[in-house]
Amino acid sequence: MDLAALIETVKQAVIPAGVAYRVLLTRVDPRSLGEALEAQNTLLELGIPACNAFVRSYKAHERAALDGLSILQWRGKNAREAEADYRRVAEEIQRDWRT
Repeated sequence: MDLAALIETVKQAVIPAGVAYRVLLTRVDPRSLGEALEAQNTLLELGIPACNAFVRSYKAHERAALDGLSILQWRGKNAREAEADYRRVAEEIQRDWRT
């Protein structure tokens, strides 16, 4: 999703709904992590909460799905990195639930 479109969606639909939310960046190009960090910073500067963790885009996601497996079950190139991304997201959310 385009960052400008995301910001507009949050302002027009999410904030007026009055629900707790946080943006999670997914399908982040592992070669362009700087862009993901920049997007997170932009969101935070605008007062839009964003997860510190993000999910990078790997072929492992596609291959696991084609094999009918979750990324936790799939074995192949970048499988452990892909799994680690999801674990970081889950850990971040669980930490916040406890506080």
